[in-house]
This record gives sequence, structure tokens and C-alpha cells, in this order.
Amino acid sequence: MQQLISKIKQIEAEQRRRSQQPLKRYNAGKRVHAKQMQFHKCQLRNRWVFGGNRSGKTECGAVETVWLARGIHPYRPNRKDVSCWVVSLSQNVQREVAQQKVLYYLDKSWIQKVVMAQGKQGSPQHGVIDYLLVSNVFGGTSKIAFKSCEQGREKFQGASLDFVWFDEEPPFDIYQECRMRVLDRQGEIFGTMTPLKGL
Repeated sequence: MQQLISKIKQIEAEQRRRSQQPLKRYNAGKRVHAKQMQFHKCQLRNRWVFGGNRSGKTECGAVETVWLARGIHPYRPNRKDVSCWVVSLSQNVQREVAQQKVLYYLDKSWIQKVVMAQGKQGSPQHGVIDYLLVSNVFGGTSKIAFKSCEQGREKFQGASLDFVWFDEEPPFDIYQECRMRVLDRQGEIFGTMTPLKGL
């Protein structure tokens, strides 16, 4: 009997832990961010969120990335073994913004491997991540790679991707190169940005 009670307590503790996951709480409360949900529900293969600072754009992109990589997107077809890039303007911006948001929404139990470009593997939030391998619910492994525009267009060649997320507006040549990366998989491009440069 004591063993059974102990097992039930373990299950309840795990249920509580899972209910506290940030991904479970995203747009699930009384106040739903309508514009974010409009973006997630949009079926276009090239879609963008424009807004001012602190308006929830990066949250939107990070959740979209995690949903697609995990194979749990509620509004799009899901698949296993997803490969993607998260593109920031610089490595510093990557570390401070997009990377932090992706790590926030990814439960640690889903991360199979962290490969660092700079910093210690044991504390990826303080360094610059090269890529993450993430468990996909279909039994596969997805790869979320981080790139920065300061690397130049040549570093964006050759890959075949399911999607690219631009966190802020990239230079046009890098945007064009990334469009080529998603062609053969009929992938998608999405971006989150504050439009400071005009059209």
C-alpha cells in the first residue's frame, strides 16, 4: 500500500511540474494575445510579426520554433526530424534575446544535446549556442541551430531546412539565401521585427 501511495505522489508531482511549464501557460490564461494567435494560426509559408519593443514578438517566434521542433504545433502539420535556423542580427543579440526565449520554452527534459559556439555546455544561457538537439514527439530528433547575420551570407549556404525564424530584420542577401534553404523541403520562413528600416 505504501508503495502505491508513493507512486501516486510521484505521478502527481510530475503532473504539477508539467503544468508549470511555460509552454503550457502560453496564451492559455484569461488574457489571450490575439495578434500572437493570429500569427500561429496563419497558414502562409512566409509570415511576419511587426511591432514595437516589448510587444511579445520574440515570445511568438520562440513558441513557434519550439512547437515546430517538438512536433506539437496546434495549427500546422507536424513532422519528426525537423531542422531549422534561428537567425539574429549578432551573437550578442542571439544570446540575450532569441536564445533565451527558446531555452525558456524548451523543457530541459526535451533537450538531448547542447553544442556551444562560446561558453560552457552546462550553462548555455550564459554563452552562445551553436545548436540544440531536441526530442520530437514522433520519435525523431529535431535540430535548432542559431545563426547571426554578422557571420555573412556565405555561412548561410548549403543547408536544407524546414523553417527559418528571423528575430529582427536581416540584410536582404541573407534573407534571400535563407529562402533557398527551405525550397526543397517546402519549408517556411517567419520573422519577428520592429520595422526600423522602412520597406
